[in-house]
Amino acid sequence: MTARVKEATVLGVDPVTQRKVKAKKDRGKTIEQFCSVCKKTFEMPIVEESDNQDVLWLNCPGCRGYLPHMLNQEDIDEAEENEKEEAGAKSEDLAIEDLSTEDAREYQEGGDYRVGEVIYHRSWNDYGKVIAKETLSGHRRTIVVQFVNQGKTRLLEGVV
Repeated sequence: MTARVKEATVLGVDPVTQRKVKAKKDRGKTIEQFCSVCKKTFEMPIVEESDNQDVLWLNCPGCRGYLPHMLNQEDIDEAEENEKEEAGAKSEDLAIEDLSTEDAREYQEGGDYRVGEVIYHRSWNDYGKVIAKETLSGHRRTIVVQFVNQGKTRLLEGVV
């Protein structure tokens, strides 16, 4: 157990709660968090926010690993408010009429997709539009797809 965790426990503050409070204070693009691999605390950059905004993914500068950072309900509510303000009148809802379904490709993990391309996910019986592409560690690739029924989802791309 680290000195910081011992100190927090002795003071009667749960270490997880202490981390959440720090995240609320720190409104930059980094969050101070302990890495259990490096056994050190770092200012870690936020590399990904989940769609429901209850988890932030941080990248440890020491071991280059990814760590989840859970937010409390107050942080989640505030983040949702900020997102609504940023989005303004822009709506992310997608109607089937907005897509040319006759040109849709069936989604396959091994496929390569372009931003703007319409795909069909057979398991979900849902159409969606590719809105972004991402490269993860280990040269893994994903596409971000806005589906009519499923909403925004990340799917694997180029899996061999």
